[in-house]
Amino acid sequence: MAGEDAVKVAGEKYLPKLDSQSEEEYSAYKARASFFGATARTLEEYLDLVFRRTPGFALRATEGRPAELLKLFVADCDRWGTEFVQYARRVVSEVLSVGRGGSLVMESDGRPWVSFWRAEEILNWVVERAGQTVDLTEVVLREGDGLRVLALERTDGTNRTDSGRVCVMEVWRRGGDQGEWLLAESTVLKRDGAALNFVPFVFHGPKGSMPERGKLPLADIIAANLDHYRLDADYKHGLHFAALPTAWVSGFDKAAPLRIGSSAAWVSEVPGASAGFLEFTGAGLAHLERAIEKVERRMALLGARMLEPTSVGTSVPATGLAASAGGDLCGLGAIVQNLNRSLSRVLQLAQWWIQGGDLDAIAGQVSFTMNTDLGACAMSGEEITAVVAAWRAGAISRDTMLERLKRGEVLPDGRSIAQERALIHGQLRVTS
Repeated sequence: MAGEDAVKVAGEKYLPKLDSQSEEEYSAYKARASFFGATARTLEEYLDLVFRRTPGFALRATEGRPAELLKLFVADCDRWGTEFVQYARRVVSEVLSVGRGGSLVMESDGRPWVSFWRAEEILNWVVERAGQTVDLTEVVLREGDGLRVLALERTDGTNRTDSGRVCVMEVWRRGGDQGEWLLAESTVLKRDGAALNFVPFVFHGPKGSMPERGKLPLADIIAANLDHYRLDADYKHGLHFAALPTAWVSGFDKAAPLRIGSSAAWVSEVPGASAGFLEFTGAGLAHLERAIEKVERRMALLGARMLEPTSVGTSVPATGLAASAGGDLCGLGAIVQNLNRSLSRVLQLAQWWIQGGDLDAIAGQVSFTMNTDLGACAMSGEEITAVVAAWRAGAISRDTMLERLKRGEVLPDGRSIAQERALIHGQLRVTS
């Protein structure tokens, strides 16, 4: 993801040495190679597809001051001026590239805020099954040179499962003569004086809000990308030694310097002396060229397959509006749908910090929705004419027609069906 410089700095991790190569020869071998950043480009294309349409917010449970605070959270969710949509883009990027991430939702000075934790910063976690649900009871996060631990602890100091538990946050730092871990801070998380009985941390993953590691969504593209890098290194190595003509002589004094150029002539008094150039005539490099082209086609195919929805009950990929109308999701769309749930949970926790109450009730009122209709494209003129004709003929309703036009990106992004109806009847004024 970081590009050619970072890949080359990793050295033999991504590009092994050839047999009997010295350090100097390996440095030249690596320098001649080119790394094609297909993985990073694929990720950027996916992000552009997901955020091609403005994500939607459902904030129905808020009124008055709580509504203002939640909108303030959406406009600045991390106290660094980051909008929640920008934060969501970072979450999607991290999950697609490394497979997981996490959000810690806290509150200070009467305002909720969220901090993002990368996969390598989530060191450990503990979950417990409670009835039909699984609860997070502990998570250990690496914070700089220290640790931040959030855990549910029994209020009576026993291990009884029926006793109440509160969320305790501890900060640990290295210290002392032996560099042992020392407890620097311990706090019971509270809202309005009442201790939290859950850990306000949300996991983000391609298959849901689960802490377990899974396969990287871009793993196959990454493997092909590294294969392309190694093939390119061999190809450039072969070109360097085989494609450049090499001079040869026979019957000349070994001690005499031979200079190549139009102003120099090689003279020998030995009968039968000769000279010439060695040039590569084999097909070895052609095999490498074909192998490189094959890997490039494979990367393109793997990237495209993430965007292919398949209709239920068939083996033929569904594309365009036909797929979106059927409700089928592509591989990337399914990942985004799962991230919609985990990011909605972040919003719900922020709302809970603002107004309290029942988290389950808030879950039905506050949500965040990114675009999962990734296979759809803009409707052609013929398709628009057909949809309008079907409405005029009474085959479909006006709302169905407007919904199809919205999916086909004919209606402006962000305009609802109700707003479009109001505009048609002259009841709404569009302002720039």
